Amino acid sequence: MIQKLSFSLLGLLLLSCSKRDPVREVRIPEVDFELTSCGQANYPEWSTSPYVLPYPVGKSYNIGLTHCSSSFHADGEPDQFAVDFDMNIGTLVTAARAGRVIHIEESGKDGNFPNNLVVVQHSDNTFAQYMHLTQNGAIVELNDLVVQGDSIGFSGSTGLAGYPHLHFIVTGGGWTFPYLGLPVNFRNTDPNPTRLTSGIMYRAEPY
Repeated sequence: MIQKLSFSLLGLLLLSCSKRDPVREVRIPEVDFELTSCGQANYPEWSTSPYVLPYPVGKSYNIGLTHCSSSFHADGEPDQFAVDFDMNIGTLVTAARAGRVIHIEESGKDGNFPNNLVVVQHSDNTFAQYMHLTQNGAIVELNDLVVQGDSIGFSGSTGLAGYPHLHFIVTGGGWTFPYLGLPVNFRNTDPNPTRLTSGIMYRAEPY
């Protein structure tokens, strides 16, 4: 059964919508996000998705755990719609979508806690979370406005990573755990209408 969570949002969020758009003021609307299972997930059309892969054009990385796979990514878990990109420590991570940086943690050492991450808030009050970054691995600062493709930080193995990778998830209505994960796909790579596939290497194409 779908449980609908409604969030009334106030205030203005300053952000840039694309590399070619000027920075502008956008009023955050009232948005309804749905807590849904893997089988009920409603994905956008992948070829026009607002998201691109969170690494530079021309780079390719393998997918570890993906949407609705297993472990923390299993159906019903907060991270059911998260994607793990296998990356060596120190790999450059870039913005999958334009927004404003609202949270940074970078004090953790690789192999230890806390979980280092950067959180970017988008114009529709969704949040992209870039997790397991290396110590002092954030390039951005709080309240920075980022556009798609801007450098975010460097990947690592902090928190519950287990091995070096980028844990990427988009959440709705808030970003603190246990959060509400949302299904996303990426427009600048091979067709992925419902999700990226575990064990497949995806190249970031120009956009």
